[in-house]
Amino acid sequence: MKTAVFLCVLVAVFHTTFSQSEKGCPDAEDIKPCFCVYTGLTFLHCQNLSDAEPLRSVFKNSERFRYNEVHIDGSTLQYLPHEMFDKVEVQGLYLKDTTITQLFDQTPEPVEALQKLYIDRTRVLRGIIWGILEPLKNLRILTIYYNSIKTIGSDFSQYAPKNLEQLTLYDTETKSIKPGVFANFTKLDKIAIDHGKITTLTRDIFPTPWNGRFLYLNEHKISEIPKDLFSQMPNLQTLSFRTNQLSTLPENAFDGNFGGLKYLILDDNPLKCDCLMKWMIVWKPEVIQGTCEKPKDKQGKQLKDLEPGDFNCR
Repeated sequence: MKTAVFLCVLVAVFHTTFSQSEKGCPDAEDIKPCFCVYTGLTFLHCQNLSDAEPLRSVFKNSERFRYNEVHIDGSTLQYLPHEMFDKVEVQGLYLKDTTITQLFDQTPEPVEALQKLYIDRTRVLRGIIWGILEPLKNLRILTIYYNSIKTIGSDFSQYAPKNLEQLTLYDTETKSIKPGVFANFTKLDKIAIDHGKITTLTRDIFPTPWNGRFLYLNEHKISEIPKDLFSQMPNLQTLSFRTNQLSTLPENAFDGNFGGLKYLILDDNPLKCDCLMKWMIVWKPEVIQGTCEKPKDKQGKQLKDLEPGDFNCR
């Protein structure tokens, strides 16, 4: 009995000490060449690194601390050491203006704390390998800029964490999104895949129903929106297809449930503002952007300035 009580007290003391020690920053000398800023939240900044070994040392000396964000900027690395997450809680990892051969030296053990991963202007020389994300069980936000991801397919579906809430890909040379890719990602609230080479879309790319609010597919080569593409998307608020090759957005792309759509962005498309587009003007969301290219009597007119009476439809 006494032994049990002693162990409970020991655990309680350890837990209290651990909780207290994880606030603030480690000693500055212990985390060189990085530096830490504490503002109620804890930020670790590492710049101009050319070797992963200093990172190993920094995280070894950061045991029992929590970093809300870790920023690695302007560096050239072979990899990030997988054990950096072993005894340090990292909630957000930001790689910027960095060249790295591969994301980790080996697959990390399951990581509970990491919720945000940003790869911005960072070239991953061996490419984005989705399997490396499998241990990041609680990843909520994934943002990747300027890397080659030509196809989003079954490897993404298999390995990307299913708790993902926001996916942003920009200038990733993406040409295709395979059917069913996001079908099991029911928590996705935002999908933004911009500045690529996508030409076609199908409804089965997305969950059914999909309760997401934000869909961005800007700067592609999409020329046609298929029937029912936006069906069973009851919470959709923002729909953006800026800089594509769309001439129309048909009413039958929706299932009649477009009343919640607040932002419809169709700038820089060769829009044909004929009777097939009248439904959009009758309904007209809070913000609608786009310019008519055809017919001649509407050429140059903004969608927001059109009225139902501008259409002579039988």
